[in-house]
Amino acid sequence: MFGYVRIYKPDLKISEYEHYQGIYCSLCKHLGKKYGLPARLTLSYDFTFLALLGMALDDRCAGFKKSRCMFNPLKKRMCCSQNGHIDFAADAASFLMYHKARDNIADNGVIQSLPFRMLLPFASVARKKAAQKRPEIDKVVSDCMRMQSEIESRDNISIDAAAEPTALILSKLAADICPQGDEKARRVLERFGYCLGRWVYLIDAADDLLEDLEKGNFNPLINYLGIDYINKNRDSGDFLLELKPMLNACLAECIAAYNLLEIKRFDGVLRNILEQGMPHVQNLVLNKKESSDERLRSL
Repeated sequence: MFGYVRIYKPDLKISEYEHYQGIYCSLCKHLGKKYGLPARLTLSYDFTFLALLGMALDDRCAGFKKSRCMFNPLKKRMCCSQNGHIDFAADAASFLMYHKARDNIADNGVIQSLPFRMLLPFASVARKKAAQKRPEIDKVVSDCMRMQSEIESRDNISIDAAAEPTALILSKLAADICPQGDEKARRVLERFGYCLGRWVYLIDAADDLLEDLEKGNFNPLINYLGIDYINKNRDSGDFLLELKPMLNACLAECIAAYNLLEIKRFDGVLRNILEQGMPHVQNLVLNKKESSDERLRSL
């Protein structure tokens, strides 16, 4: 996905950070083991959050252990024992990796899209492999991506319409981590994922706004804010602050839905992400005076 669903490290306990890092590292390893080394390059904080939330809802705790990583072989790192939630997040990542590669090829020139052209064959194999195990998710993601392409071909599309496909994808993924037989939790997770998907789409659109404007790429915020208004406030960057109430509403709904869930572990990490990490990322994007990519990498 996009990588905006992050922890706020300064306020995490050391033990909480080690648990989070262990799940992150385990997902990276599993991606490589299951789909090959190129898949590890697509590791995302968003899918780490998906695995973390699934494990937090599970009655069983997979446990953690020390192990080595091929990228840092001299030091053992905390890793989560293999479990179904790591596997689910890796499969979900493979679907999004494939469609992300296709989108970047379509949106960029030959030179700019070269890395994604090289990645696409590997992504295609990974997606087909994951689809054999999770055909329903593959269909939902594929249908939503077709919907996204159709929406982007229209004129004067509303923000709600543009954000809908991403919201539906996250709603499906969140619902599928629900403990078996808990229909109430499933409905809550569907709403949680839907609001999370809206937030992710909108913050990504805000982050890419000026670049999309220069390249002539689709971005629903260009029509929403107006080119004249954007150009008038371009130097200060204040035009992005118009989006804060909308984004805050999505975050508030995510937190409200989360509060209805029976969280069995990792509550501190999850609340850190929802109540501090995501708002921090949001502030970085909306108040940017420089490239937010550079500042996000420093988190």
